[in-house]
Amino acid sequence: MADNALYQQLVDMINSTDPHVIGLPNTPAMLKVLSLQFTPEEARLALQIGTAGGTLSALSAKTGIEPARLKKKLETMATKGTMWIDPDKEDPVYRVIASCAPGLVETGAWGGIRFSYDIELIKNLHQVLIDWARERLCPLGFPFAPVFAHPEHLPDDAKTAENLYETLKKSDFIAVSDCPCRLGHWLAEPDNHCSHMLQTCLHYGDVAKWTVKYGMASRITYDEAVDLLERCHAEGLVHTIDIEGCVCNCCTDCCPMFIGIRQFKTKTLVASPFVPQIDAERCTACSACVDVCPLGALTLNEVAEVNRDVCVGCSVCVPSCGDGAIKLVRR
Repeated sequence: MADNALYQQLVDMINSTDPHVIGLPNTPAMLKVLSLQFTPEEARLALQIGTAGGTLSALSAKTGIEPARLKKKLETMATKGTMWIDPDKEDPVYRVIASCAPGLVETGAWGGIRFSYDIELIKNLHQVLIDWARERLCPLGFPFAPVFAHPEHLPDDAKTAENLYETLKKSDFIAVSDCPCRLGHWLAEPDNHCSHMLQTCLHYGDVAKWTVKYGMASRITYDEAVDLLERCHAEGLVHTIDIEGCVCNCCTDCCPMFIGIRQFKTKTLVASPFVPQIDAERCTACSACVDVCPLGALTLNEVAEVNRDVCVGCSVCVPSCGDGAIKLVRR
Protein backbone atom coordinates (compact mmCIF):
# COMPACT_ATOMS: atom_id res chain seq x y z
CA MET A 1 0.00 0.00 0.00
CA ALA A 2 1.39 3.42 -0.97
CA ASP A 3 1.95 5.62 2.08
CA ASN A 4 -0.47 8.30 0.85
CA ALA A 5 -3.23 5.72 0.58
CA LEU A 6 -2.39 4.54 4.10
CA TYR A 7 -2.83 8.02 5.57
CA GLN A 8 -5.98 8.52 3.52
CA GLN A 9 -7.35 5.39 5.19
CA LEU A 10 -6.46 6.91 8.56
CA VAL A 11 -8.39 10.10 7.75
CA ASP A 12 -11.36 8.04 6.57
CA MET A 13 -11.28 5.86 9.69
CA ILE A 14 -11.17 8.84 12.05
CA ASN A 15 -13.89 10.70 10.17
CA SER A 16 -16.21 7.69 10.30
CA THR A 17 -15.70 7.13 14.04
CA ASP A 18 -14.83 10.56 15.49
CA PRO A 19 -16.70 10.87 18.82
CA HIS A 20 -16.92 14.66 18.33
CA VAL A 21 -18.56 14.21 14.87
CA ILE A 22 -16.32 16.94 13.48
CA GLY A 23 -13.56 14.93 11.83
CA LEU A 24 -10.37 15.89 10.02
CA PRO A 25 -10.11 17.84 6.76
CA ASN A 26 -9.48 15.59 3.78
CA THR A 27 -6.70 17.69 2.28
CA PRO A 28 -3.04 17.36 1.24
CA ALA A 29 -1.91 19.35 4.30
CA MET A 30 -3.73 16.95 6.65
CA LEU A 31 -2.17 13.93 4.93
CA LYS A 32 1.24 15.56 5.29
CA VAL A 33 0.71 16.15 9.02
CA LEU A 34 -0.35 12.54 9.51
CA SER A 35 2.65 11.24 7.55
CA LEU A 36 4.92 13.17 9.92
CA GLN A 37 3.06 12.34 13.13
CA PHE A 38 2.60 8.61 12.34
CA THR A 39 5.21 6.29 10.88
CA PRO A 40 3.69 3.85 8.35
CA GLU A 41 3.89 1.13 11.01
CA GLU A 42 2.10 3.37 13.54
CA ALA A 43 -0.56 4.29 10.98
CA ARG A 44 -1.29 0.60 10.31
CA LEU A 45 -1.48 -0.01 14.05
CA ALA A 46 -3.81 2.98 14.47
CA LEU A 47 -6.14 1.55 11.81
CA GLN A 48 -6.38 -1.65 13.85
CA ILE A 49 -6.95 0.13 17.18
CA GLY A 50 -9.38 2.84 16.07
CA THR A 51 -10.83 5.75 18.04
CA ALA A 52 -12.71 3.41 20.39
CA GLY A 53 -9.57 1.44 21.26
CA GLY A 54 -9.39 -1.05 24.09
CA THR A 55 -7.32 -2.37 26.96
CA LEU A 56 -3.80 -3.62 26.37
CA SER A 57 -4.81 -7.27 26.59
CA ALA A 58 -7.68 -6.78 24.14
CA LEU A 59 -5.50 -4.88 21.68
CA SER A 60 -2.72 -7.44 21.98
CA ALA A 61 -5.16 -10.17 21.02
CA LYS A 62 -6.50 -8.07 18.16
CA THR A 63 -3.13 -7.06 16.71
CA GLY A 64 -1.14 -10.20 17.53
CA ILE A 65 1.58 -8.10 19.18
CA GLU A 66 2.93 -9.26 22.55
CA PRO A 67 1.64 -6.95 25.36
CA ALA A 68 4.98 -5.54 26.55
CA ARG A 69 6.08 -4.77 22.99
CA LEU A 70 2.70 -3.30 22.11
CA LYS A 71 2.68 -1.11 25.23
CA LYS A 72 6.05 0.36 24.26
CA LYS A 73 4.77 1.18 20.77
CA LEU A 74 1.62 2.83 22.14
CA GLU A 75 3.58 4.84 24.71
CA THR A 76 5.78 6.16 21.88
CA MET A 77 2.67 7.17 19.94
CA ALA A 78 1.27 8.91 23.03
CA THR A 79 4.47 10.98 23.25
CA LYS A 80 3.83 12.08 19.65
CA GLY A 81 0.24 13.05 20.53
CA THR A 82 -1.46 10.33 18.51
CA MET A 83 -2.50 7.80 21.16
CA TRP A 84 -4.72 8.46 24.17
CA ILE A 85 -3.92 6.39 27.26
CA ASP A 86 -6.24 6.74 30.25
CA PRO A 87 -4.23 8.37 33.05
CA ASP A 88 -4.13 6.91 36.57
CA LYS A 89 -5.82 3.66 35.54
CA GLU A 90 -4.48 0.19 36.38
CA ASP A 91 -5.84 -1.19 33.11
CA PRO A 92 -6.16 1.87 30.87
CA VAL A 93 -7.94 2.15 27.54
CA TYR A 94 -5.69 2.96 24.60
CA ARG A 95 -7.29 4.70 21.63
CA VAL A 96 -6.32 6.71 18.58
CA ILE A 97 -6.72 10.46 18.99
CA ALA A 98 -9.54 11.87 16.85
CA SER A 99 -10.01 15.42 15.56
CA CYS A 100 -10.08 17.75 18.57
CA ALA A 101 -10.18 18.33 22.31
CA PRO A 102 -7.69 16.69 22.23
CA GLY A 103 -7.14 15.92 18.55
CA LEU A 104 -4.77 15.68 15.63
CA VAL A 105 -5.38 19.31 14.65
CA GLU A 106 -3.76 20.28 17.98
CA THR A 107 -1.53 17.66 19.55
CA GLY A 108 1.37 17.90 17.10
CA ALA A 109 2.06 21.46 18.25
CA TRP A 110 1.02 21.47 21.91
CA GLY A 111 4.51 20.53 23.05
CA GLY A 112 6.27 23.00 20.74
CA ILE A 113 9.26 21.83 18.74
CA ARG A 114 10.40 18.52 20.25
CA PHE A 115 11.07 16.22 17.31
CA SER A 116 13.11 16.60 14.11
CA TYR A 117 9.97 16.77 11.97
CA ASP A 118 8.06 19.27 14.12
CA ILE A 119 8.81 22.47 12.18
CA GLU A 120 7.52 20.93 8.95
CA LEU A 121 4.55 19.39 10.77
CA ILE A 122 3.54 22.61 12.51
CA LYS A 123 3.88 24.68 9.32
CA ASN A 124 1.47 22.28 7.62
CA LEU A 125 -0.78 22.41 10.66
CA HIS A 126 -1.44 26.08 9.93
CA GLN A 127 -2.91 25.12 6.54
CA VAL A 128 -4.77 22.23 8.19
CA LEU A 129 -6.56 24.67 10.50
CA ILE A 130 -7.67 26.78 7.53
CA ASP A 131 -8.80 23.62 5.73
CA TRP A 132 -10.52 22.41 8.90
CA ALA A 133 -12.45 25.65 9.25
CA ARG A 134 -13.55 25.57 5.61
CA GLU A 135 -14.22 21.84 5.21
CA ARG A 136 -15.37 20.61 8.61
CA LEU A 137 -16.30 23.45 10.98
CA CYS A 138 -18.24 25.90 8.82
CA PRO A 139 -20.36 23.22 7.08
CA LEU A 140 -21.73 22.14 10.48
CA GLY A 141 -24.28 24.88 9.92
CA PHE A 142 -24.47 26.11 13.50
CA PRO A 143 -22.25 27.84 16.10
CA PHE A 144 -20.41 25.20 18.11
CA ALA A 145 -17.63 26.82 20.19
CA PRO A 146 -18.85 28.39 23.44
CA VAL A 147 -17.44 31.75 24.55
CA PHE A 148 -16.81 32.56 28.22
CA ALA A 149 -16.79 36.09 29.60
CA HIS A 150 -13.80 36.88 31.77
CA PRO A 151 -14.70 35.95 35.38
CA GLU A 152 -13.78 39.35 36.82
CA HIS A 153 -16.52 41.04 34.79
CA LEU A 154 -19.36 38.60 35.45
CA PRO A 155 -22.54 40.07 36.95
CA ASP A 156 -23.79 38.95 40.34
CA ASP A 157 -26.30 36.53 38.82
CA ALA A 158 -23.61 34.50 37.01
CA LYS A 159 -23.81 30.76 37.63
CA THR A 160 -20.90 28.58 38.69
CA ALA A 161 -20.80 26.85 35.28
CA GLU A 162 -20.42 30.25 33.60
CA ASN A 163 -17.27 31.09 35.55
CA LEU A 164 -13.99 29.61 34.26
CA TYR A 165 -12.30 30.21 37.61
CA GLU A 166 -14.86 27.92 39.25
CA THR A 167 -14.36 25.29 36.54
CA LEU A 168 -10.60 25.23 37.09
CA LYS A 169 -10.96 25.36 40.89
CA LYS A 170 -12.74 21.99 40.82
CA SER A 171 -9.76 20.27 39.17
CA ASP A 172 -6.76 18.88 41.02
CA PHE A 173 -4.58 18.95 37.91
CA ILE A 174 -4.11 21.89 35.48
CA ALA A 175 -1.60 22.29 32.66
CA VAL A 176 -0.67 24.76 29.92
CA SER A 177 0.70 24.21 26.43
CA ASP A 178 1.57 26.20 23.33
CA CYS A 179 -1.31 27.36 21.15
CA PRO A 180 -1.08 25.18 18.00
CA CYS A 181 -2.95 27.76 15.93
CA ARG A 182 -0.57 30.58 16.87
CA LEU A 183 2.62 28.52 16.64
CA GLY A 184 1.58 27.20 13.25
CA HIS A 185 0.96 30.70 11.91
CA TRP A 186 4.26 31.96 13.34
CA LEU A 187 6.23 29.22 11.59
CA ALA A 188 4.26 29.24 8.32
CA GLU A 189 4.19 33.04 7.91
CA PRO A 190 7.01 34.52 10.01
CA ASP A 191 6.38 38.07 8.74
CA ASN A 192 2.59 37.98 8.93
CA HIS A 193 1.22 36.89 12.29
CA CYS A 194 -0.09 38.18 15.60
CA SER A 195 2.18 39.08 18.50
CA HIS A 196 0.15 37.47 21.31
CA MET A 197 1.81 35.20 23.85
CA LEU A 198 2.21 31.58 22.83
CA GLN A 199 1.44 29.45 25.91
CA THR A 200 -2.31 29.96 26.17
CA CYS A 201 -3.91 26.50 25.88
CA LEU A 202 -5.21 25.41 29.28
CA HIS A 203 -5.98 21.81 30.15
CA TYR A 204 -7.46 20.29 33.28
CA GLY A 205 -8.35 16.86 34.63
CA ASP A 206 -7.45 13.76 32.63
CA VAL A 207 -6.45 15.71 29.52
CA ALA A 208 -4.00 17.75 31.60
CA LYS A 209 -2.51 14.59 33.11
CA TRP A 210 -2.15 13.00 29.67
CA THR A 211 -0.52 16.07 28.09
CA VAL A 212 1.96 16.48 30.96
CA LYS A 213 2.89 12.79 31.14
CA TYR A 214 3.68 12.68 27.44
CA GLY A 215 5.55 15.98 27.16
CA MET A 216 2.91 18.18 25.50
CA ALA A 217 2.24 20.53 28.42
CA SER A 218 3.56 21.79 31.76
CA ARG A 219 1.68 21.47 35.03
CA ILE A 220 0.65 24.75 36.69
CA THR A 221 -1.20 25.69 39.86
CA TYR A 222 -4.71 27.08 40.03
CA ASP A 223 -3.30 30.54 40.87
CA GLU A 224 -1.03 30.36 37.82
CA ALA A 225 -4.01 29.42 35.67
CA VAL A 226 -5.97 32.41 36.98
CA ASP A 227 -3.00 34.67 36.25
CA LEU A 228 -2.79 33.24 32.72
CA LEU A 229 -6.48 33.93 32.09
CA GLU A 230 -5.99 37.48 33.34
CA ARG A 231 -3.02 38.04 31.02
CA CYS A 232 -4.89 36.55 28.08
CA HIS A 233 -7.83 38.85 28.77
CA ALA A 234 -5.53 41.86 28.98
CA GLU A 235 -4.20 40.95 25.53
CA GLY A 236 -7.71 40.85 24.10
CA LEU A 237 -7.83 37.06 23.69
CA VAL A 238 -11.23 35.38 23.83
CA HIS A 239 -11.84 32.53 26.30
CA THR A 240 -13.47 29.69 24.34
CA ILE A 241 -14.29 25.98 24.19
CA ASP A 242 -14.03 24.32 27.67
CA ILE A 243 -14.60 20.94 26.01
CA GLU A 244 -13.18 17.68 27.44
CA GLY A 245 -10.85 19.60 29.75
CA CYS A 246 -9.49 21.97 27.08
CA VAL A 247 -9.84 25.76 27.38
CA CYS A 248 -8.63 27.98 24.53
CA ASN A 249 -7.68 31.65 24.54
CA CYS A 250 -8.19 32.73 20.95
CA CYS A 251 -7.04 35.63 18.81
CA THR A 252 -8.76 36.72 15.61
CA ASP A 253 -5.59 36.10 13.61
CA CYS A 254 -4.90 32.38 14.04
CA CYS A 255 -7.91 30.61 15.59
CA PRO A 256 -9.92 28.35 13.21
CA MET A 257 -13.18 29.62 14.73
CA PHE A 258 -12.23 33.20 13.83
CA ILE A 259 -10.94 32.02 10.44
CA GLY A 260 -14.44 30.64 9.92
CA ILE A 261 -15.98 33.97 10.86
CA ARG A 262 -13.57 36.24 8.97
CA GLN A 263 -12.70 34.22 5.86
CA PHE A 264 -15.77 32.06 5.38
CA LYS A 265 -18.46 34.34 6.88
CA THR A 266 -19.84 31.61 9.15
CA LYS A 267 -20.99 31.97 12.75
CA THR A 268 -18.85 29.49 14.68
CA LEU A 269 -18.98 30.91 18.23
CA VAL A 270 -21.75 30.32 20.74
CA ALA A 271 -22.24 33.63 22.55
CA SER A 272 -21.83 33.71 26.31
CA PRO A 273 -25.00 34.36 28.35
CA PHE A 274 -23.86 37.96 28.83
CA VAL A 275 -23.71 41.15 26.80
CA PRO A 276 -22.11 44.54 27.47
CA GLN A 277 -24.41 47.33 28.56
CA ILE A 278 -23.34 50.91 27.85
CA ASP A 279 -24.00 53.66 30.40
CA ALA A 280 -24.83 56.56 28.07
CA GLU A 281 -24.19 59.16 30.77
CA ARG A 282 -20.66 57.90 31.42
CA CYS A 283 -19.69 57.10 27.83
CA THR A 284 -17.43 59.78 26.32
CA ALA A 285 -17.43 58.26 22.82
CA CYS A 286 -13.68 57.70 22.99
CA SER A 287 -13.89 54.62 20.67
CA ALA A 288 -11.60 52.46 22.86
CA CYS A 289 -14.19 49.67 23.09
CA VAL A 290 -14.85 49.82 19.34
CA ASP A 291 -11.13 49.40 18.67
CA VAL A 292 -10.68 46.28 20.83
CA CYS A 293 -13.86 44.34 19.98
CA PRO A 294 -12.71 41.17 18.18
CA LEU A 295 -15.93 40.89 16.18
CA GLY A 296 -16.74 44.50 15.35
CA ALA A 297 -19.90 44.35 17.45
CA LEU A 298 -19.49 47.89 18.79
CA THR A 299 -20.05 51.07 16.81
CA LEU A 300 -19.82 54.70 17.76
CA ASN A 301 -22.54 57.29 17.36
CA GLU A 302 -23.15 59.80 20.14
CA VAL A 303 -22.20 56.94 22.46
CA ALA A 304 -20.97 53.39 21.91
CA GLU A 305 -23.65 50.98 20.76
CA VAL A 306 -23.70 47.16 20.87
CA ASN A 307 -24.96 44.96 18.05
CA ARG A 308 -26.28 42.02 20.06
CA ASP A 309 -26.57 39.82 16.99
CA VAL A 310 -22.80 40.09 16.45
CA CYS A 311 -21.58 40.36 20.05
CA VAL A 312 -20.46 37.06 21.61
CA GLY A 313 -20.20 38.39 25.17
CA CYS A 314 -16.44 37.86 25.52
CA SER A 315 -16.07 40.99 27.75
CA VAL A 316 -12.84 42.12 26.02
CA CYS A 317 -14.41 45.59 25.73
CA VAL A 318 -15.09 46.04 29.45
CA PRO A 319 -11.57 46.90 30.72
CA SER A 320 -10.90 49.11 27.68
CA CYS A 321 -13.32 51.72 29.01
CA GLY A 322 -11.47 54.11 31.29
CA ASP A 323 -14.75 55.81 32.14
CA GLY A 324 -16.39 52.70 33.60
CA ALA A 325 -19.26 52.98 31.13
CA ILE A 326 -19.44 49.26 30.26
CA LYS A 327 -20.68 46.38 32.37
CA LEU A 328 -21.92 42.90 31.54
CA VAL A 329 -25.55 41.99 32.03
CA ARG A 330 -27.37 38.75 31.34
CA ARG A 331 -28.29 38.52 27.69
